[in-house]
Amino acid sequence: MNQLAQPISILHLEDSDLDSDLITTNLELSGLMFRTDRVWTRADFQDRLEQSRFDLILADYRLPAFDGLSALEIARELAPDTPFIFVSATLGEEVAIESLKNGATDYVLKSRLGRLASCIRRALAERQEIDARHRAERSEEEAHRRLASAMAVAEIGAFEWDVEAGQVVLDERSCAILGMATVSSISTKDLYDTIVEEDRQDVDHKFLSAYRNNERVQGDFRVRLPNGIVRDLAVVCDWFAKDGGSIGIGVVQDVTDRKRAEEHHRLVVRELHHRVKNSLATVQSVISFSLRHASSFESFQESIVKRIDALARSHSLLTDDQFGGLLLRDILDGELTAYQGSASGIEIDGPRVYLQPQLATTMSLAVHELATNAAKYGALSTSGGRLVVHWRLEQTEDAPHLHMSWDETGGPRIEKAPEHQGFGSILMQRLLGGMAGSEVDMDFRPEGLRVQIILPLLQ
Repeated sequence: MNQLAQPISILHLEDSDLDSDLITTNLELSGLMFRTDRVWTRADFQDRLEQSRFDLILADYRLPAFDGLSALEIARELAPDTPFIFVSATLGEEVAIESLKNGATDYVLKSRLGRLASCIRRALAERQEIDARHRAERSEEEAHRRLASAMAVAEIGAFEWDVEAGQVVLDERSCAILGMATVSSISTKDLYDTIVEEDRQDVDHKFLSAYRNNERVQGDFRVRLPNGIVRDLAVVCDWFAKDGGSIGIGVVQDVTDRKRAEEHHRLVVRELHHRVKNSLATVQSVISFSLRHASSFESFQESIVKRIDALARSHSLLTDDQFGGLLLRDILDGELTAYQGSASGIEIDGPRVYLQPQLATTMSLAVHELATNAAKYGALSTSGGRLVVHWRLEQTEDAPHLHMSWDETGGPRIEKAPEHQGFGSILMQRLLGGMAGSEVDMDFRPEGLRVQIILPLLQ
């Protein structure tokens, strides 16, 4: 606010009525707009400064029970930013100099009151300039605090790089990111040695080229911390003139978690693409086989819906597990729960075994076909039937192997093995049995079907 554009509030320390009137008249004639609060005792002067705020203080140097230097001392304590001008009849050179040293803004002799208005204007203008500078400094300090707070929240460090001197000054956050004790500076070589060797050529090219061309540079690279852990860092650096040369001012952030998340995302997308492609191929095979072996459109429709539903269930389970695979127990439970009331007993037992996505999909189809066949012709088609599914793991030199048995008893007697293979038989023989190191044996015993499956489990 321009104090000269509005009435000035003046605290006037003056014991003489005549001198007070002369000063007031002089200021009125100068065109200044002001209002005055006049006091002449120490108590009143101090009370006014404690209770009110003034734009200016005018003070006589000599008063009967008070003196100007004491008034100046009180003013500097209670209103340190308020301009203070002595207006006195006599003020020697030594006293005037001492007053200015103690914080007085100016002094005017009462015999030269014509100077007073210009002194006031100058003092207020200087005060406005100082206030503006202080506001700018406070604003800058606040901006720095906000920036520091934002960098702390984002865990961003700052550095200053003097390329010619071969030194990098790191702040506390940068030291923490690099796993170092807080240091004032580190040599460029020592810092460079922390960069993973495979990334150094790219760092050389980017940063030195940017330095020579005075261009901003940003890039990601890996560093090896003192404890041996490798972390991914993102760095942005700009160049500023200093002492006839240029220095780099930049920020650094640990982006290891972000890099891992990006890599996980790429893996998920790649896995999704792979699984969709395989699922479509499987659906195509299911439809083709069902169409060739269906006796009527109705039987084709019924079989294809159930088989695709089995695929959908395995896909849902895999999606819920973030494409990490499926427990064999979950696949069996998903297919056989609906038949729990159809037979005298279904026994499922074995250790926790995870199947990779493609194998889990194939196994889901195989179990669906076995369960459907058992419900139509085997142990699950009668109240006295029994189904026992057991599996175990055996470790070999190459990989662990799954040994799984499917045993049906108590169902309709099997007189002879089927003359034609069904979809389930073909699926297991071609897909499960076609894997390196796998075996599938289907034994159509009179008392019921027995299936023995041996599968290598890739790590």
